Parts: sequence; C-alpha cells; structure tokens
Amino acid sequence: MKSIRLLFLLLLAVALPIILLTYDRLGISFFDHQPAAPKTSKPTQAELETRHLNEGLQAFTQAYQQEFTRYQQQIENQWGEFKQAAPSIWLSYEEAGTFRRTVDYNQGEVRVEMMIDQETPLEQVKGQVDQAVYRLMNTTQKQAYATDVVSNRVEHRLTAYEDILQKGEMTDERLFSMNDFLSLRIPSDGFVKVWYQSGNVAVTNIVPAAKAGKEIVRVSFRIPYTMHQKAVKFAAQVKAAAAKEQINAELIYAIMETESGFNPMAKSYIPAYGLMQIVPRTAGKDATSYLYGKARLLAPSYLYKPKNNISIGAAYLHVLQYRYMRKVKNKQSRIYCAIAAYNTGTSNVAKAFIDQASFNKAVAEINKLSPSQVYQKLKKYLPHKEARQYVEKVSKRMRKYL
Repeated sequence: MKSIRLLFLLLLAVALPIILLTYDRLGISFFDHQPAAPKTSKPTQAELETRHLNEGLQAFTQAYQQEFTRYQQQIENQWGEFKQAAPSIWLSYEEAGTFRRTVDYNQGEVRVEMMIDQETPLEQVKGQVDQAVYRLMNTTQKQAYATDVVSNRVEHRLTAYEDILQKGEMTDERLFSMNDFLSLRIPSDGFVKVWYQSGNVAVTNIVPAAKAGKEIVRVSFRIPYTMHQKAVKFAAQVKAAAAKEQINAELIYAIMETESGFNPMAKSYIPAYGLMQIVPRTAGKDATSYLYGKARLLAPSYLYKPKNNISIGAAYLHVLQYRYMRKVKNKQSRIYCAIAAYNTGTSNVAKAFIDQASFNKAVAEINKLSPSQVYQKLKKYLPHKEARQYVEKVSKRMRKYL
C-alpha cells in the first residue's frame, strides 16, 4: 500500500509541471484566469463625426493660443508693448506695425498712432498720418479682416477640417458711416496740443513710445454716432433673426451692446468673435447643431460678418430658452436665466438656486419664484461677479430697445 501511494506521488510530481507548461503555452492559467476581452464595436458615423468636430475645436483652440502668443511677441518687438483691447474696442495695426488704430465703440473715441524715431520733423510725417486717418475712416469689412493677423493665421492652419469649417466671405461694405468721416475736421496746421472738448476736431499730440528711441504721433477724434444710431445699422438682421428664433429683438440688441458695443470686429481672448461674441466651441457648436442638424466649426471670417453673427447668437438664445430651459414655466424667468447662461453657462446658473451644477435639478426651485425673485437670485448668487453684473446690464439695456 505504501509503495502504491509512493508511486502515485512520484507520477504526480512528474506530470504536474508538464500539465502546467502545456496550459501556459495555450494561454491558460489555473491561478490567474483572465476573462476574454469584449468585442469592440465599430464606431458609428455619428460618433466619428462628433470625434472629428471635437478634434477640430481642439485644433482651433490650440492654433489660436499659439498664433496669439506669436503675434504678441511680434508687436512687442515692434512697439515695445502689447495692448489687450476689450471687445468693444477695435485695435488694429497696418503697414508692418507702423500705424496703430484704436476705435472705442462704447465711448466713440478714435485714435490713429504712428511710431516715429525721436527728433523726426513733424512736417515729414504729417501727410502720412493724415492718410492713415483717411484709410481708417474708409476701411471696408475686407480690409479690417486683413489686419487681423491671428484670425487669418488660424484659419490657414485648419485645412484638415475644411469639411466642417464654415468660412465667411468678407465684403467691401464700409465699417464707418460716411457721415462720421464728413463730420471730422482736421485743423490746417495739422498739429494741435490742446484737447478740444466740443466739436469733432482731430487733435494731434506727440507722446512717448514704450520702445526706446521712439515717439508716437497720435491723432484723436470722436465718432458722433450714439449707441442707438449704431444699433439701427443692424435693425434688419436683428428683426429677421428675432422672428425666426421667436425671441425678443430687444434682447439681441442688449446683448450686442453689452458684448461688443456694436463693434463688428470685436474679439476677446477666449476667443469669442463679432457683435454677439460667439465662442465657437460652446455657443457656435450648439447653435450650428440646431440650425444645420450637425455642429460646424465656425471660422472668424464667418463670425465677423454681422448677419452671420446675429443669426448664430439668436439661434443660441433659442437653444437656451426652448431646449435647456424649456421646463421653466414663466417666460420672463426663462429670459433672465438665458441672459445669465449666455455669459456663464447653464451649470453656473443652476448654482444660483441650488448647491449643484445641474439646471434640470434647479428648475423646481426656479418655478417656485416670481420673475423678480429669479432676477434677484441671479444678481446675488451667480458664482462669478462678471455674470452677476452681466444680468443687470443686459436686463436694463433691453428697455431702451423696446
């Protein structure tokens, strides 16, 4: 019996390594069994399109950041400084950076600056400065876009996404009214050291430049148009967009004034573009998905065109009011929430009412409140100060366009 048991143990000792080796070669293990990997399904066409769009939006953002940094360094080398303008201010350079033009659409103030070497006789450059003022006041949409170096470079880099990139054809329409130019008076001597408080007189000063060894010849004057007169220029586009998207025209006007001061070439660092400051990766994505059935990548040249910009902005307001906020029962409460969301997103709007970033969950609380209470909640509890001020500005400005 002992000999049989001994023989069995001996056979087991010899056979076990052989069995284990065989299973190991076959990819089978007694001690570490791995379940078979699940079969991966092929991406659908819709999934491929979404992936392509997201890659395009990411490429857009990356290209903008890189080109903006590159351009900033270029201007700093030329001028010794780089000025970051608000969306209501159109700041542009021409002729390889020799001239800088600044148009403040909120204040109606205009500056044309030429950088010169110190001790350069003024009479030597007077004619060039006068011509620069003339060129500015006769600038077309196409010419204005040509001075936006960053946007042109960004669009050029997006060739891999031409199939989803929506571009615009810039026109020869003037940025400024002929009345603005005709009302301008340049003194015969060309160079005045005193700022005139009344009248549209071009005043010329010589100021220090940030760049060593340079000075700036600065011509300053005002555009006489009021904010209301600026708004009238876009009345036809606003009326059509408001009717199509079933939103209030005064809401579009108020957002345009708050976002850009009616500057069609408005641009911010986000980046956002045009009259209603459309952000391609958010508002642009939602609006084009609603308008065209598929989201598109909106190029700066498309968004700088007023008609396009107003159409996209109005479509985004429609999406906010009739999709994201459709469960808010009171129309005025819905408008207040849409105004806030236009600036800061629906998640942040929710935080003004509940302790979560979910607008769907916040609806029940919103519906318990009157429109006035909703407005006060947004003004007081939105997470960001800018958004709180934005709700107040837009709401108040709507009244002037009724």
